[in-house]
Amino acid sequence: MDIKDYIHILITIIGGLISVVGFLAWRILHRIEEKLEELHQMTHNCRESLPERFLTRSEHGQYKIEFEKIWNAINYHEHDPNGRVM
Repeated sequence: MDIKDYIHILITIIGGLISVVGFLAWRILHRIEEKLEELHQMTHNCRESLPERFLTRSEHGQYKIEFEKIWNAINYHEHDPNGRVM
């Protein structure tokens, strides 16, 4: 075999390996893109559900009033001589 034949075989092998590497790189990038799309969708869904999961200011004010009533009932009550709460 002549040197040209060896070079031709070497170039063919290198081209095949570059094709395999290119395909694997494309597959990795495609998977990363899918995961980023999933992360974006999850973030969007989380932002949409935030108002349902947290109190508004008016609800927090009502909660604070109820909490103060319960806190006062528990900590600032008195007992009669028999031990009952007055």
